Amino acid sequence: MNRRNAIKNLGLFTGGMIFLPSCDFSDEKVSIVLNKLQITIKQEKLVDSIVSAFIPEGDIPGAKSLKVSNFVWVMVDDCLESEKQNSFINGLNLFDAKVKETQNRAFDKLTSDKRELILKEMFALKTDTENEISSKETSDLKIFLNTSKYYTILGYKQSEFMMTKIMPYKLVPGSYGLCETIDELKKINVNA
Repeated sequence: MNRRNAIKNLGLFTGGMIFLPSCDFSDEKVSIVLNKLQITIKQEKLVDSIVSAFIPEGDIPGAKSLKVSNFVWVMVDDCLESEKQNSFINGLNLFDAKVKETQNRAFDKLTSDKRELILKEMFALKTDTENEISSKETSDLKIFLNTSKYYTILGYKQSEFMMTKIMPYKLVPGSYGLCETIDELKKINVNA
């Protein structure tokens, strides 16, 4: 056997074995890559359904159509401290467990009225000694819900659709109009 080929093959084999653990061949791929958080496809779908429950589809596209859940994930990954990120993930998992416990179904399988009712109940949740909900769990759940709601509204208001179609945003202000009549039906952007 040629020694040069044997060494080359051994080097290729060793290099392949080093990189093999970093390869993920699973079918579950998350559509968004985050720097600090490691999320599952199940968690991504749950946040997507919660975001769509906050701002449902209607005459104009809702949060799901505008992919606001990706904005929520990026903001949680980039803007929150690691302690708040852990509370967010713990609250997400607790929310999922509570919904499955009370409804015997996943949150995304429920009707929109039922989703709204569950969210109202979760926002009104207080520390309860009868149901053994600890203050830490309630705190994590509140952090998750409040953070999700805040970033959902922020992401929806700053989406391309809202800034171009509904409330046109002028990057550079136009000319100064000294006298202009105010039309109540005209869509204006207060940020312009």
